[in-house]
Amino acid sequence: MDPTQTLELAQALKLSPTLLQSMNILQMTTLELSAYLKDLALENPVLEEQEGGTSWEEFAHQVSWLADQPGPSGGEAVGEPGRIDQETGSLSFLLEEQLDRLKLDQKILAVCRYLVGLLDDRGWLDPADLEGLTAAGVPEALLEQAVKTLQSLDPAGIGARNLGECLTLQLDRLPGDAPVARAICAGHLDQLGREAYAAIARELGVSLSQVREAANLIRELDPAPGREEELSQPVEYVRPDAWVAVIDGELRVFTNQWDLPQFHLSDQYLQLAKGKPGDEATEYLRQKIQQARWVLQCVQRRQGTLQRCLEAMVQAQANYFWERADAPRPLLRRDLADQLEVHPSTVTRALAHKYLQCRQGLFPTGYFFGRATGAGEISAQQAKAALLRQIRAEDPKKPLSDQALTEALAGEGMPLARRTVAKYRKALGLPPAYRRKR
Repeated sequence: MDPTQTLELAQALKLSPTLLQSMNILQMTTLELSAYLKDLALENPVLEEQEGGTSWEEFAHQVSWLADQPGPSGGEAVGEPGRIDQETGSLSFLLEEQLDRLKLDQKILAVCRYLVGLLDDRGWLDPADLEGLTAAGVPEALLEQAVKTLQSLDPAGIGARNLGECLTLQLDRLPGDAPVARAICAGHLDQLGREAYAAIARELGVSLSQVREAANLIRELDPAPGREEELSQPVEYVRPDAWVAVIDGELRVFTNQWDLPQFHLSDQYLQLAKGKPGDEATEYLRQKIQQARWVLQCVQRRQGTLQRCLEAMVQAQANYFWERADAPRPLLRRDLADQLEVHPSTVTRALAHKYLQCRQGLFPTGYFFGRATGAGEISAQQAKAALLRQIRAEDPKKPLSDQALTEALAGEGMPLARRTVAKYRKALGLPPAYRRKR
């Protein structure tokens, strides 16, 4: 067979190392960029750190809600909207926060707080520890009252002394009596584990279908309410990459310059680089100067692009930042790209993994973007805010079902499917109606 040749046109995108570096710098968070620049300065003698710029105190003095907060470089990063860093996801924090709201007698409160420290990783109390407290002089009545108080907190089942009690405490929060499930938890859990349903039915004097129904209910309970996945993970701290504040009656965006070291080219090395061409030391310095100049240009472009993207985003979500709306409206990144006359990928890279702090709290920039959902022009954030408002206003004795919530939101002009409402409720970490009943 004769060899043949074909001519084919194809487009290919080749990224140079310098262009890749520019794109990477654009995507970096403030802390990542700070670490990158400091590492680069260690191996590039041409980069020299300089002082200057507006101090954090001068900036914070203009913003009332920042006045009491430490500067970005003065401690750990912000871990929760509007509050100084604390491990808000820990079980002990959640329990002590609930105890503080109960306005308990000081003796009961002290014992309850001690018991919180005794909980194991499942959220249970060891009976041996309780016996030790009694032996140490804590009155039995006071200790029992403290245990009951702890068991009344969320999550349901916390403070149990064994598996049966843990499951029974959760059954207490459900509507109805569930007598068969309670009886199984009281003395037939070993048989349940072996799926000896017929034996359980015979001993309890109930039908096999009743036992199966009770078994299904028990399987939905959590035998280790204190072992939440998110509670076992380390708390991730973040620092704002920018702030939005009202100054002189205008919404203004301030990028984080206080966590970012400022570098310039060393005058001394610039002079040395003017030496004899071809000299090894001179060529080395010229390469380092070229590298440093390019990086500083990339950083300058990154700051300018980030500023422009944030300003356009804030302008688009002005009603939210002026506190005229509960949540951001629908907004797409390509809308900003069209407005700024840049490629959508530029907006995506500039805002990727960035955090913005405003009066309402600390948010990833992705919070301010989203497609319209439902039949109306509403965002998922607006729907979640309305859903949370409905649940907070409900009667705790008669919590609203997902269907009732769907109808209530439709009455507010938010026509959503019931499954969408259920999805948003789960995303907010809110249990179904039967678990919210008190």
